[in-house]
Amino acid sequence: MSGQRLSVAVVLSVGGRALDSGVFSDAPGVRVLRAECARGERATCVAATLEHEGSSHDLLGRLRPWAAGRGFTATAIPVSLPDRCR
Repeated sequence: MSGQRLSVAVVLSVGGRALDSGVFSDAPGVRVLRAECARGERATCVAATLEHEGSSHDLLGRLRPWAAGRGFTATAIPVSLPDRCR
């Protein structure tokens, strides 16, 4: 997939809406490669490896308003794979 990049994104819900590993199903312009969910007493987060077009900064620009509209917060960072993983 030419032009595709990988990033790790984290979505956090604190005392709000329920959150599960399917949260990224309607995220704009991403394909989920892997997702993990963790729950505490008052917070839930999902960390996922996402495939997407553009930079991680561009991805974050799409994810933050998408997450905010659902009562979540989001962040993303690029993935750097070691040479042995490529």
